[in-house]
Amino acid sequence: MSNPVKLTIICENTVGRPLPLIGEHGFACLIDSPAGRLLFDTGRGLSLLHNLETLGIDPQSIDAVVLSHGHDDHTGGLLPLLHRTGARPVFAHPGIFAERFFVKGEERRSIGLAVGRTELEAAGARFRYLDECSEIAGGLWFSGCIQRTSPEESGDPCLVQEAPERGKMMADPFEDDAALAVETSRGLVLLLGCAHAGLINTVEHFRRQLGRRPLHAIIGGTHLGSAGEAQFIATVKYLEALGTTRIGVSHCTGQTRGSLLHGRFPERVFFAAAGSVLEV
Repeated sequence: MSNPVKLTIICENTVGRPLPLIGEHGFACLIDSPAGRLLFDTGRGLSLLHNLETLGIDPQSIDAVVLSHGHDDHTGGLLPLLHRTGARPVFAHPGIFAERFFVKGEERRSIGLAVGRTELEAAGARFRYLDECSEIAGGLWFSGCIQRTSPEESGDPCLVQEAPERGKMMADPFEDDAALAVETSRGLVLLLGCAHAGLINTVEHFRRQLGRRPLHAIIGGTHLGSAGEAQFIATVKYLEALGTTRIGVSHCTGQTRGSLLHGRFPERVFFAAAGSVLEV
């Protein structure tokens, strides 16, 4: 693939350029490739349209949307985007509409999609549900359900769903957690929403599905901010073994763990804040 691929972080917790962008807890990345212009996740909803306008990007130019999982900080911008663009394909795992919660101590919050399927479809969402690794456009691969093989990547105990037993909660299995692989002339670029399945599991999943192709970059949320020490150490060792892969830490990687990764791999790690651009 000789034509360049450009990735622009539209929504993220922080702002990385001297522009009047809005930072919010969430993630969205715009992909410009020979196959078209896709938006991977949509942030929480406050910053998406504002940041697109600030960066000089017409929402109407977005051909399709890909959702990494059914949390509000990755899906909240979908409805306002559809109100601006009209009907668009939306690629996602069929489990994105599951009801889910954050529970810690006395705190309990609903963190699933804030808007239901009916309202989104009425606004123009043309859902295309995928649970297996699939090429959704030329050189763009949706992971489908990610197999869990890394024992250290056990998930966040605060993220739960209601259990079949009335009044009880269970760990969210995140069957809908998905990632995107983008083919470039320098190798694959992997886009992670939150990597609830784990960074190691996600990379290994694509290696099983697409073969051990060169891996140029990993960008997005890694959910290391709330991960235990064993998972963080295992992830660092795994990234060491990957070698020269660039790592754009973002969102739920957390500032502390992101800084630790940058200290460990200063030539490889960069902070993928709102406004950041990677051209390959």
